[in-house]
Amino acid sequence: MGIPSINSLANMEYMLYGGNSGFNTNCPSYLNGYVGGSMSNYANYQNMFGFNPNFKGYNNQDIFTLQNDATRVDKSNAERAANGSQQVDWSNPQFKGLSDDLNELGDYYIKNSAPSESFMGAAVGGAAFGLMNNPRMIVHPINSLTSTKAVNEMFKAVKDDKTLLGQLWRNESKGGYEIVSNAYSRMHKLESLMKPKLGLFRRSLINPDNTINGKAEYDRITKGMKAALASGDAKQIAYWTEEAKRVTNAFTGRIPQFMRWANIDKPFVWLRKKFINPTHYEADIAKVADKAVTDAGAKTTFKEFMKHSCGIGNGLLFAGMEFAMDFSKIKTAFSKDTSTGMQQVGQTAIKGAGSAIGWAVGEGIGAWAGAKLGAAAGTAIAPGVGTAIGAVAGLIGGSIGCWLMGKITHKIAGQDVGTKVEVDNMKRTAQGQQQLLQLTAQQANGDKKITPRTLQALQNVASFYGVG
Repeated sequence: MGIPSINSLANMEYMLYGGNSGFNTNCPSYLNGYVGGSMSNYANYQNMFGFNPNFKGYNNQDIFTLQNDATRVDKSNAERAANGSQQVDWSNPQFKGLSDDLNELGDYYIKNSAPSESFMGAAVGGAAFGLMNNPRMIVHPINSLTSTKAVNEMFKAVKDDKTLLGQLWRNESKGGYEIVSNAYSRMHKLESLMKPKLGLFRRSLINPDNTINGKAEYDRITKGMKAALASGDAKQIAYWTEEAKRVTNAFTGRIPQFMRWANIDKPFVWLRKKFINPTHYEADIAKVADKAVTDAGAKTTFKEFMKHSCGIGNGLLFAGMEFAMDFSKIKTAFSKDTSTGMQQVGQTAIKGAGSAIGWAVGEGIGAWAGAKLGAAAGTAIAPGVGTAIGAVAGLIGGSIGCWLMGKITHKIAGQDVGTKVEVDNMKRTAQGQQQLLQLTAQQANGDKKITPRTLQALQNVASFYGVG
């Protein structure tokens, strides 16, 4: 919603005063320069009916000083203020008249400064996070889509509940759905590597200068996985999943090759070994497969999913993002004094803890629901659909949990003191006042709940600074 037009404002005042707007001296309005008092001066009366958009009144004075300052205001102060080069002197009536309007804008800005998001927005954000975890779906969409047919054929037995693989998919053996869906995901990546790629991080397996014998590895792993799926043996499926994982995770692309050539890859290798993908460097693949089956088998009931699937790592990431987004607020709060700064740190910490807990709990719930929905969708539609649902359900649940806890913690923490200090600083200078006007006007655009008082304040400040 924008600032109302002059005609709309005049019509509103006409209705408010029952048709006496501008003629009754006790009704301050647009027509009488927003002041009461005598209207006997004909020149002033003519000026009012001139509909001057600058709201000028008697002797062409500004409305905020008319009949309030017997000494008459020095116009040079207003001109310097409009240019943003002066500190505002609040003892000057020229600026005193704006104080209530600026306070209204400040309150409106603070109230609307907290980021808002809908339930659907949080859900879509979680799904987008899932895509970010699988960038090949974005960079190579055709490659990914054309790989689906072959992998669906390989895993088609999941649709038959009489097969061992189908029973495993339906979690008749503990953790079976997770084992099979992980296998599907890895084989899909392996299949896509047999097609052309940009090769920035991973070269196609059919590329002649690849560092591994791609076609031979593909044939070996595909043969092993097909036999494991036919047997319905969870450990064998997990074993060949790890084999596929090592091939599909190998950084054979141009960027990693350059980093190795420049001898700057060691810190990244250390991160992968310690945190990102430690199983890639475990010599005993059977040991990795056994652990995968054990971990998957521990997640069957809702309680066990909550215990083992809570994504505290992703939760801590969002807690860190809360501090990153509030950095300027913390800095501004400390610029006032240490006590205010520490108060803002505490408020940010509360919001960060809420984000971490909300994501962790939400991801656990989402993963549990995703296993149920994914198994059902894979049976009814296709294994790929079920795998995709299971892959993103936890992330969607985490995003929704983060959003919900954010609503709660923002109420607990209260309005950020850093934002209050920022507003106080803006109100002290003419340049800051114009910045506050711009910010609140942006917030007001499309706000269907904005109050008439806030709209009036926007109109008054905009008029004072000659902003259309």
